[in-house]
Amino acid sequence: MKIATRFTIVATSLLLCAGGIFIANSSREEISNSGACSEPIDATTSDDGYQFAASSARPKLTFQQLETIIRRDPIAQSQRGRMEFGSVRMEEGTALAEVMFVSNDGRVQPFLYKLLPERNSWKIVNVQRMWFVPRSHLLRGVRA
Repeated sequence: MKIATRFTIVATSLLLCAGGIFIANSSREEISNSGACSEPIDATTSDDGYQFAASSARPKLTFQQLETIIRRDPIAQSQRGRMEFGSVRMEEGTALAEVMFVSNDGRVQPFLYKLLPERNSWKIVNVQRMWFVPRSHLLRGVRA
């Protein structure tokens, strides 16, 4: 192999490594300096495009609010028996709540409610029937 070919290969490799290091460090500085998303929020895609711009804009979800919202849902109103709550977790601005409807004969019908904050309150956007609920997700003694 000629010396010029070796030099070209080594120089190209060093330039690629230096370019990668430079790009990695500059993107880290942009993220740490901006503190917020650098992409503009498109308000035309949703009615409340700026609702989640500030982290403090999300309303708090209390257990009483969750219970009231779910009791007003048509699926909950059509169930007979009692209602038990499983785990409730917050993911990316939405609340996911596991709700079990226990009929008088002992049958359990679990549902997963997805709630989204809207105008200082919460709105049910999706309800899915769950076909399996681990026993660890059932909170004994929490009944409505």
